[in-house]
Amino acid sequence: MKQEVKSVVITVICVGLIIAVVYLSTAYFLTGEIGNKSKITKKTTESYSGLSLNYENMIIAGKVFDMKESSYMVIFFSQDKINDELKSTLSSYDSLGKETKLYKVNIDEIINKYVKSDEQNDSATNSSELKINKTTLITITNGKITSYITDNDTIINALKELKYEFVQKT
Repeated sequence: MKQEVKSVVITVICVGLIIAVVYLSTAYFLTGEIGNKSKITKKTTESYSGLSLNYENMIIAGKVFDMKESSYMVIFFSQDKINDELKSTLSSYDSLGKETKLYKVNIDEIINKYVKSDEQNDSATNSSELKINKTTLITITNGKITSYITDNDTIINALKELKYEFVQKT
């Protein structure tokens, strides 16, 4: 009897240790849940060089033409290629409760990679036709692209102008 109890206890301890080792190795190597300091968290703001980029209005590229507003803007960007001045302008624009909503699409994310292209398509009528090759700001009115800007300075000026108009109205 004592031998059977001893066998059961040893078996339970061994099974528990095996489960613990499998969990810890999975958490460390596969998911990064343990020990990975660069793990993506549920933060809505990431800081770059002292500037923050608000991810509150992030959407996936497949929803670009499906937003409820009749007129809105969407900026497509690559996290590695967005410059500090544009980050600052986006943060400033986000801080206002402006009339024209600005949505953001990070083309580095796997779900949005299909829009990355060497070409650009400024007359897309649905998300499957979108082709983006650099930071791009589009304005959509009644389901159609009415403005397509790919130059960073022009994007910054357009956002600053809209921000200025909004401040003037309030």
